[in-house]
Amino acid sequence: MNVQLIDYTGAGSPDPARHAANVLCFTKATRLNMVPGLMDEIEDKPWSEIETELEYMANTIPSSWEFVSYTFLINGVTRAFTHQFVRTRTGSYAQQTMRVLDVDGWDYKTGPTIEGSSDLSEQYALEMERIDAAYRSLIDGGAKIEDARGILPTNILTNIVAKFDLRTFSDTQRKRASTRTQGEYREVMEAMRAEVLRVHPWAAMFLERTFDKAAAELEGQILRLKLFLGEQKMTDAIKLIDQLRMTA
Repeated sequence: MNVQLIDYTGAGSPDPARHAANVLCFTKATRLNMVPGLMDEIEDKPWSEIETELEYMANTIPSSWEFVSYTFLINGVTRAFTHQFVRTRTGSYAQQTMRVLDVDGWDYKTGPTIEGSSDLSEQYALEMERIDAAYRSLIDGGAKIEDARGILPTNILTNIVAKFDLRTFSDTQRKRASTRTQGEYREVMEAMRAEVLRVHPWAAMFLERTFDKAAAELEGQILRLKLFLGEQKMTDAIKLIDQLRMTA
């Protein structure tokens, strides 16, 4: 798997990170007269003032975040991953076709629970070889590629281009950071995050907003209480707190 940032807000400018930050500040300044001269004023401000404004923006209404965007080239991922990936409807995608492209020599990914077992991995590899042979035989026998592709596995490797604005990327990145997310998805999101921070280091505060951290910490505290008190006692404690609130 490889993730490469091929375009982003500020690309080609002398200072990409500052340019993108200026765009954010400009689009957030809706209470001011939004004219070209305002952008010049923002560009002349010291970084310390811009950084303070970004810190405020990272914990307020995220609509202006949509004016900063990132385009990623993601290679060597499974179609199982991309099926999940494209569910983020506010992203834009262009994926390698299998309808007209003969993917002869295709590669695939083996899941960790299979890869960790010699018996299972041997069985898995054998089935992949059979599918490959059948795919080749169908096409050589006159089947159209778009028909032969129907037997290809979900874990076949593919390439996809994805474009997210900062708002969408931040929301997706935080949701998919959970340990409940499939490992490949987490790995891709971590690589995408690293690419974003490489060109816009200040974006870290947008990817870990204060109130999201607080919510995560609260969730952790509740879980620890449940483990300590037990489920029933925790439920009784919550009911008692609610009763106290009603009588306060």
